[in-house]
Amino acid sequence: MAHYSKTNRKRGIKKTYLIVGEGSREVFFLKYLQSLYLRKNLVHTEILDGKGGTADGIVDYAKRQIADYHKKIVVLDGDKKKIEMSEAEQKALDGRIDLIKNIPCLESFLLSILNNGKSFEDKKTGWCKQEFESKYLDKNNRQVIREFEKKFPKSLLNKQRKKISKLNRLIFFFEGKY
Repeated sequence: MAHYSKTNRKRGIKKTYLIVGEGSREVFFLKYLQSLYLRKNLVHTEILDGKGGTADGIVDYAKRQIADYHKKIVVLDGDKKKIEMSEAEQKALDGRIDLIKNIPCLESFLLSILNNGKSFEDKKTGWCKQEFESKYLDKNNRQVIREFEKKFPKSLLNKQRKKISKLNRLIFFFEGKY
């Protein structure tokens, strides 16, 4: 009769998550979080680019990924038409996909992180993009990892995750706590 230690019994299958970002900027941010928080012994994540498009089209793209994922997550901007967002929300619900909306856009979420959790959801997309790019990271440095690391060090993200539930939720995926 074989004897198994407690550690062998606790060792389980890795969770696998598919995370689809609306576009390249969301994917860059998600990969940055992955580089800081992924617990490779617990979680495997695949991050794909939804390549813009409609909100429901991005959810459909996630649904078409046929690998056996424990969870599928879609991260997109909430600045779309109401009917488009309603369709995306319904499709996500039907497909058991977690939908994470940045209202109105990714830049408002990033501004919240940089401004001690202050909400920018009442601002327009154009204002948020202009504010972020003029004060923090200009268009040319948006996807330069060293510049991003300076503005979003892990210490800041750890502090802000306590105030910004959406950030905490994303980090939880990479930590395998979701």
